[in-house]
Amino acid sequence: MKYINLNKTLVIILSLHLFSCAPIIENRGYVFDEKVIRKVEIGKTNAGQILELLGTPSTTSTINATTWYYVYSRAETTAFNPPKITKRRILTVEFDEKSQVENIGEYGLEDGNIISYVERSTPTRGRELTIIQQLFGNLGRLGAGNLPGN
Repeated sequence: MKYINLNKTLVIILSLHLFSCAPIIENRGYVFDEKVIRKVEIGKTNAGQILELLGTPSTTSTINATTWYYVYSRAETTAFNPPKITKRRILTVEFDEKSQVENIGEYGLEDGNIISYVERSTPTRGRELTIIQQLFGNLGRLGAGNLPGN
């Protein structure tokens, strides 16, 4: 009888372990519809029509807003690990001075560049105090005339 309970317990533990290793998939950003994207024609479609077809862009270029970006990302999180981007798709729509579509580009995760951050700090002027100096530095500086109520 105890042997059967041990088997059930073992099966439950193994099942929980397998389910806990399944990644949590999170889709972020714009949902692409290929039929709608094919309706965009270079030189014939204007910005208003793009808004009707594709909707509001995820972001726009910072200079003159002549390029619109539609961004999609797929992130997977496994157990206690941080999320990892497994898929990315970026659709760019560039406009000319008449607000007509001038160019359409598409980029993926492989087109991205990894940026290495410089981990330097700017030195500040003044003394560097030890923890003891910080703790006991103000002893004796507070006179009786500075106490509240005097």
